[in-house]
Amino acid sequence: MITAEQIRQIVKSNFRMREQPVKKLTVKSLEDALRIWNDPDVLDFYENKAMKWQPKNNIAVFIPCSAWKPYFYSQSHKDGYLKALLPFIERIDLFVVSEPMTIVPYCYSDEYPVKSYDYDPNKYFKGKLSQPPVKQALNIFIERLGRWISKYDGQYARKILILPKSWHLNVFLKALKQAKIPASRYKIVSMNGRAFQCVDGIYQQVENYMKA
Repeated sequence: MITAEQIRQIVKSNFRMREQPVKKLTVKSLEDALRIWNDPDVLDFYENKAMKWQPKNNIAVFIPCSAWKPYFYSQSHKDGYLKALLPFIERIDLFVVSEPMTIVPYCYSDEYPVKSYDYDPNKYFKGKLSQPPVKQALNIFIERLGRWISKYDGQYARKILILPKSWHLNVFLKALKQAKIPASRYKIVSMNGRAFQCVDGIYQQVENYMKA
């Protein structure tokens, strides 16, 4: 379990490492992309960690997953999202929106199976929604995320979405609709570029929202 202090050290360090995905959590086909949602380890994480999460703060921040695992060593997280959020890191509960994990409390990002999967939505979701396995996988994603949102939305006074790519943002908005929760309850942070190019902009929008 990774701590806020460890995140601080990682962001300030030049060290990076990459975990190799395990075979059964590596998606190489549309069939794999559906099967992985019902992998026992993926389901166990969702039911026993994501759905049993105990909030630590009253502000929730949501960011996208990364191809590089663990997330915190990826360029987008280490030099982007985490760097921008570092001044607030002890005051927020940080979550990753992920396929197939659905929702990952950041403290678990150095643990199996979160650090051990490989699922590229650009290959196995985007532009392929006419394919039955992909449509089924999307429905599972939305249903599980909607279920989590239904449970935890009321437990956070402020909710911030830093989901720059339209894919994860659209999935989250569909999950909100399923949960019958207005999107207006969530602050959507805008970005003009990649995360590591938008650190100041992300920081400023989050700071302004938290001050309001």
